[in-house]
Amino acid sequence: MNDIMKTKKERIFYYDVLRAFAIIAVIICHVDHFFGPLTTPTQIIAQMTFHDIGRIGVPIFLMISGALLLNREYPSIPDFLKKRFARIIYPFIFWIILILGQLYYHGYNSTFMWNVFTGESSITWYFWTLIGIYLFIPIINPFVKEYKLKGVEYFLAIWFITMILKTFNSYPLWSSFDLNMFAGYIGYPLLGYWLANKKFPLNDKKLCITGIIMLIVSLSVFVFFNYNKMPFISEIYQNIPIIFMGVGLFIFVMYLDKLNTFNSIKDNLIGKAILSLSICSYGMYFSHVIVVKALSYHNPGSNLLFPLMFVLIVFLSWLLPYVLSKIPYIKTFSGV
Repeated sequence: MNDIMKTKKERIFYYDVLRAFAIIAVIICHVDHFFGPLTTPTQIIAQMTFHDIGRIGVPIFLMISGALLLNREYPSIPDFLKKRFARIIYPFIFWIILILGQLYYHGYNSTFMWNVFTGESSITWYFWTLIGIYLFIPIINPFVKEYKLKGVEYFLAIWFITMILKTFNSYPLWSSFDLNMFAGYIGYPLLGYWLANKKFPLNDKKLCITGIIMLIVSLSVFVFFNYNKMPFISEIYQNIPIIFMGVGLFIFVMYLDKLNTFNSIKDNLIGKAILSLSICSYGMYFSHVIVVKALSYHNPGSNLLFPLMFVLIVFLSWLLPYVLSKIPYIKTFSGV
């Protein structure tokens, strides 16, 4: 989430659009209890669709990381790790203290709070996943530099097979056939790098249309699986529908940008809002936990009021790290 920060002139706007969408998507996943009673199949499907859109957030964050961090020159492994870890560890320590303090105030026991810290029952699992990916980047980066897109395609082909097996809860096929180096979340950064650099034999408009169709179809499939409680969707972020949802959105937004669709908003209020959400996204990833918990004690439980509650949650989740980033000595810890 908290990738290479650039000056405004150097920033790639479609990455900001994707990052802003991704943090809103992450928040979507954690506001289900603000809905009112769901009494009809239409309401259930609408809520489920809204929730499943949120599943795109984490893959998009990881894909952006790969697009920005792979095939780069780094002075040394220690320098890379020091820079990367400083960007994510200091904010994590700051926000986890606030999150655990809030839980302690509301009477949660030490076992539950420890599980929150380790990611067993909270969004902090992403932090530990990101640590693992950053440890692996210095290993995979020389591979990408050496073998370019062909090497990435080799990796992704095997990763895609492991994701098919995970989708149908069939991985591993047998214990001695170990593909763990190709499995897991590391495929998303490589997928993001590949999408950002691959030249497809279609024009930009057709690719844009292909992306939105892929997104809609894969989202529909994922909602259908969830609504019918299909038993073979075993991993939330490691299954084929989620992968195609992420690919569809990434392609759609990237080629919208190539078609200059965003030129009219880059410098107006909408563009500035997108930029600010993007810059604050890592801090928002943690701050929204505090906001959602606080507002849950004032939950109207109304479908009619849900849109207002959701907008309020997003706004407050942005406001907290934004304000903290303006305070001397605290900006480093704000996640901005």
